[in-house]
Amino acid sequence: MANTNLTDQERRIRIDELYKALTEKNEYVGQVLGSVPPEHPLKKISYIYDNTFLHMAIRFKEKDLVYELLKLAKEDNRTVLSNERNNEGNTVLHEVATSDTMKYVAKKMLEIDQQLLFERNNLGETPIFCAARYGQIEMFWFLAEQLKQRANPEVAESCLKRTDRTTVLHISIFNECFGLAYFIAKGYPDLIKERDQDSMTALQYMACNPNAFEMQKMKKRPEFMEAFIKSEKRPAEKRAEFMENIINQLQEFIDEISEVIQDLINPDWSLKETVKKRYERYFLNELVRLLVKYDTSWDASINSSIDVQNQVEKAPELSQALEHTEKKSDEDPLFLATISNIPEIVEEIIINHPQALEYTNKEGMNILHVAILYCHIDIFDMVTEKFEALSKMLLSATDNKENSLLHMVGQKRKGQVSEKIQSPTLQLRKELLLFEKVKKACQKCLIKPLNKENKTAEELFATRNEQLHKEAKEWLMRTTENCTILSVFIATVAFAAAYTVPGGPDQSTGIPILNCKPFFVVFILADVFSLTLALTSVGIFLSILTSSFPLEHFEKYLFKKLIQGIICMILSVSMMAVAFGATIILIMKHNWKEAIWHVVAFLPVPIFFLSYSPLRSAVPTFHPGN
Repeated sequence: MANTNLTDQERRIRIDELYKALTEKNEYVGQVLGSVPPEHPLKKISYIYDNTFLHMAIRFKEKDLVYELLKLAKEDNRTVLSNERNNEGNTVLHEVATSDTMKYVAKKMLEIDQQLLFERNNLGETPIFCAARYGQIEMFWFLAEQLKQRANPEVAESCLKRTDRTTVLHISIFNECFGLAYFIAKGYPDLIKERDQDSMTALQYMACNPNAFEMQKMKKRPEFMEAFIKSEKRPAEKRAEFMENIINQLQEFIDEISEVIQDLINPDWSLKETVKKRYERYFLNELVRLLVKYDTSWDASINSSIDVQNQVEKAPELSQALEHTEKKSDEDPLFLATISNIPEIVEEIIINHPQALEYTNKEGMNILHVAILYCHIDIFDMVTEKFEALSKMLLSATDNKENSLLHMVGQKRKGQVSEKIQSPTLQLRKELLLFEKVKKACQKCLIKPLNKENKTAEELFATRNEQLHKEAKEWLMRTTENCTILSVFIATVAFAAAYTVPGGPDQSTGIPILNCKPFFVVFILADVFSLTLALTSVGIFLSILTSSFPLEHFEKYLFKKLIQGIICMILSVSMMAVAFGATIILIMKHNWKEAIWHVVAFLPVPIFFLSYSPLRSAVPTFHPGN
């Protein structure tokens, strides 16, 4: 089929022209559709990847060209499509399997050489596996039907696995193709129990992917609504702090709504993409239910856990060896979901398999231990509130080192990268609030106050947070000192302004000349309030500086004092801005520009309030009053 009269140099030039023509889709591709193509369909035209002309035509989705090349290949009895591979080991059917639009091309290929269906590339992947890896649902089911017709069940099943034991269900979940994964789990339920080379099941894959569940946030009732409902049942003295948290969550909810609206008005917004997201969101939920229902890895984990515990009791030295083993495959899906902070999977597992709550890992920790260790308080609340009867025994449990749940608060925290950007004082306060929350939850269940190190939970907490306590003290002193200096400066200015009133005093009576003006009263009141608030903030900051900074005071007392002082300082600055605005209006002549002066004079006040939100990040993400 090739022109044998061409020299090697001319042949190389012709190959370069073909490759360029395919990449640019120019008119030269149309010439190839003639009765005699310039080169054989399986002639390699890619020097690096060893792709043939047919490989490249498929990759650029030149369907008419592909059909013509297949026709020529069929006429040549010496052509065996399954023998031609690129340097990745991909046959032409591997290339076709990556796109749903090439389904009919795949049918033509199998008519020529059905062995293509069973060939594996260098990664050990069959064409149907490639279809799953690229999330091509139509292509996957077409190839699945072809396997059913052309192979016995054992051979067909082997094609659904890579040589490293990864299945099409594993790979579709890994690539977040949840619609395809759901249909695979429904069509091939035996794959749900299959493990890859790392002994991971499909459910364990799901439990290690918290990002996939971020899309679920908008489906739930906003947290601030839940908080508001609960706050109505709380004592009046706790509502103020609770409402502060509600406002914070309301702002987050508004931000989420804004993002959705922005997507809708974005010129690049695609209805197809939105439908796809809703489609994947629906099947994500259904896939979780299906995997949890039929996955038995938690059962095997419990049995192995019982065996391990028996061995530990007989050979205590085994306990130390197990501490250095941290494979995800050794963890129950319930624990993996807890570590990854995926409440949806945790709740579904407990509903379907309540006995899974009895499982402990190799360190003897139950799900509540792990939730506290990784600071996933949402999961702790969900388990203790929704499954109160089942979780009672968990509250009194201890791990292999006899650490209670309260001891876990004092353990070295895991997964707290985001907290590094917080000030030490806020971080320490959050730790203290968590300690009090857990203490309240299990105060009636604690049996042994000491762990194997003969430390109480309070002692362990103080020891592990000693450095944080020191940093928090230094940060608080430094912040308070700076705020004190600023407050004294504000008080000085406000005091001086009271004796230099706008317009000056009457020389004979000493009474201010402009005292009959309405804005003079505004000036006087704003200046008095500014001075009073500044002096109040100075007093509050001094009470903090003279404190001994005990650990327990960082939970409420010191933080409350700091907030009060900063609020007084902010209000003092605001009142000073109001006094400035009133002064400007008083000393300017009343003319047609009066309205402009009103706006300009008081402009600093709203700008100040809009640009400064004091310690908003200080609000904890969980409710200590729960």
